[in-house]
Amino acid sequence: MQFNLYIFNQLFRTCLALITVLISIIWLFQTIRLLEFVVDNGASLGEFLTMSISAMPLWLMIAVPISGFIAVNWVFNRILSDRELIVMQSVGLSQFQLAKAPIALGIVLTAFLTVNSLFILPASFQTYKDLQFKLRNSIPTVLLREGVFIEIVDGLTMFIGDRGENDVLHDIFIHDTRDDERIITMTADTGKFIERDGVPTLILQNGERSEGDEGGQTGAVLLFETYSLSITQNTDKPTERGSIDMNEDSIRNLLSPDLASTPKYYLQRHAEAHYRIASPWLGLALTLLSAALILRGQLRRELWSKRVFVNVSACVFVIICVVITRGWTSNNAALWPLIHLSILTPLGVASWLLISPKIRLAERQA
Repeated sequence: MQFNLYIFNQLFRTCLALITVLISIIWLFQTIRLLEFVVDNGASLGEFLTMSISAMPLWLMIAVPISGFIAVNWVFNRILSDRELIVMQSVGLSQFQLAKAPIALGIVLTAFLTVNSLFILPASFQTYKDLQFKLRNSIPTVLLREGVFIEIVDGLTMFIGDRGENDVLHDIFIHDTRDDERIITMTADTGKFIERDGVPTLILQNGERSEGDEGGQTGAVLLFETYSLSITQNTDKPTERGSIDMNEDSIRNLLSPDLASTPKYYLQRHAEAHYRIASPWLGLALTLLSAALILRGQLRRELWSKRVFVNVSACVFVIICVVITRGWTSNNAALWPLIHLSILTPLGVASWLLISPKIRLAERQA
């Protein structure tokens, strides 16, 4: 019991460290693209951090099972080098008894991934997509520079003389050609961007608005104290997101054909639903398979390199099978059981490898 608890503590700490490393590497690569997006759209540091954190549950679905697999190989290699594993086997502990700690780790990882897949991932990814939509449909005020004409949207050019505190703009000139039948020119002493009903809006103070046509004829001139200018394209941008990403939808909704816009999209949603149901079990499947292949037969250090090669090959093969079966299910909904079999089969094989010596011993004694 004490030995299993000792091994579990080693596995758990190593797994947490590996998850941190893998997530950090993924975050580093994703940050380059994400940072460019948030800077181009004038996002704040808080919005950048929110988008970074809200995308992590999606990365965890891959990082956690792989970390569990590596942790089992790492820790068992260390205790084999210290002869602890050999001693435990020589005193009569069976393969299954030695595998209790990896099994416990796999159960913990699967439980976490299940909660992540069912609850955390949809909620966090919804936050990610909402913020992404908001930034894409906002005005990048950070790009407005003093003394420079900037086309903030197609057909709408803006000039500011000065930017004051709290992003208050001074000495504003606007040339609006979004309407094909008229050209609007506005000047104002001050202005500030706000969001109104999901649409970026510029509130102008103390200015003048004039209209003209393409021939240069000027029409009415309006003096105003306050004027609201909606910053949209010729065809207004949507104020609400029109579609929900598969990662932010519930499994029940993903399995409903009525909620899919097209039959092809339903197949993708159907495959995603079964992947979300089955993928948490990769945490147990990979750790259990790794432990079974390591503990199979006599433990000797000179055979470790061969065991690692077989272990890695088996892990890669399982992941490839999951990816392939998910792709098949995206084209044929009837193949969804293959996604579950691609994960349950390694579980069955690993269980048989761990308990088969006991079965054979019982047969000999009978």
